[in-house]
Amino acid sequence: MTRVLSTLLSHYRRHPGQLIMLLLGLWVASALWSGIQAINATARDSYARADALFDTQLDQLERRDGMPFSRAEYHALRQAGLPVSPMLEGEVVTQDGTRLTLIGIDPLTLSSDNALAQANTSASLSDFLTPPWQTRVAPDALEALGITRENASAATPTLADGKTLAAHFSASTTAGHADHGYCRRSAVA
Repeated sequence: MTRVLSTLLSHYRRHPGQLIMLLLGLWVASALWSGIQAINATARDSYARADALFDTQLDQLERRDGMPFSRAEYHALRQAGLPVSPMLEGEVVTQDGTRLTLIGIDPLTLSSDNALAQANTSASLSDFLTPPWQTRVAPDALEALGITRENASAATPTLADGKTLAAHFSASTTAGHADHGYCRRSAVA
């Protein structure tokens, strides 16, 4: 062992530039590894936050024939004591052709720890449930609609078919709602 160590040391004594380059290479490699680990951790966190929006921690109930539940079936399930909550999903197209997914929920029947039902204050729940209504919008959906956060509360964007979304938009900047919403940009196939 001492023979190997003395051989290496004698080599690097004759070629000190190689020793400097070896140490520099090890330093750069460890710096790059640390940077990649930090990027991966941030990406994992971002994916987890995005997944939490639609991860209701609840089972999804669907009919075998694929048809939606009727109002009578929904009421029967509620009266039987099952904690079911309706959720509707649809798609709209903006004037520039961008597809947006709209999700309709009943926040009063969702469990309080559900990300879709959470509101930062009782006033925002009241705004969500009473005219002129309120829609929570993801930042990328606001951008697709050409709306800035500052002007979001009074916006009524026009869709491709000429209809107007007659709702007041809320682009909340609190930590709980900064990166998700009830209106999000759809994936284009």
